[in-house]
Amino acid sequence: MLFDLHNHTRYSPDSRVEPRTLIAFARRIGLAGLAITDHNEVRGVHEAEEAAGSDFLVIPGIEVSTRDGHVLAYGVREIIPRDLSAAETAERIIALGGVPVAAHPYRFWYGLGEATTLRIPFAAYETRNSRTLRRGNERARALAKARNVGETGGSDSHFLNEIARAVTAVEGSQLRVEDVLEAVARGRTRVQGLDRGPVATARYVTKCVGEWLLRGMRRI
Repeated sequence: MLFDLHNHTRYSPDSRVEPRTLIAFARRIGLAGLAITDHNEVRGVHEAEEAAGSDFLVIPGIEVSTRDGHVLAYGVREIIPRDLSAAETAERIIALGGVPVAAHPYRFWYGLGEATTLRIPFAAYETRNSRTLRRGNERARALAKARNVGETGGSDSHFLNEIARAVTAVEGSQLRVEDVLEAVARGRTRVQGLDRGPVATARYVTKCVGEWLLRGMRRI
């Protein structure tokens, strides 16, 4: 079964996608489920679950802004304060019963970098992110294999046409949220999808720089 484990909705400052629209589109293109991972927010999760019903899986999550870079928190429904260290953020995720994952660790903007990623006992690294350059994804995958940790894949979608450009494959049928979280935590996943190409890079850089200036040069 295929899941897109990194998606943003209008509850993130850099997306306008309605949670219900996101779910309808993902269901239409054949995904078994997806994760809602808004920046430092959880309100989109409830809306997505209402829209999904019982035949489409919504994995609750957050993309937490730490002092060191972004960390994905799966299975968490409570807001975790931003601007903590990545290590403390991971501890809080675990304390809440969630699964901490290093988001796009080699990305220039918001990646944790190798040294920080290695210091923290993440359950998995995001090794296929369709908004990350191929080199960054390949380095993340090599690091995951060297450290024998799990891998996740996600589109990091901010627009509907980005959904499912990268996904996580989990074996089984009629999976529950708990099953997907356990598969991530135990390294029982496979990733597939696209990297960020030249056209997407131009769009990504223009969007990020423009929004950064509008925020008064503050990080998300």
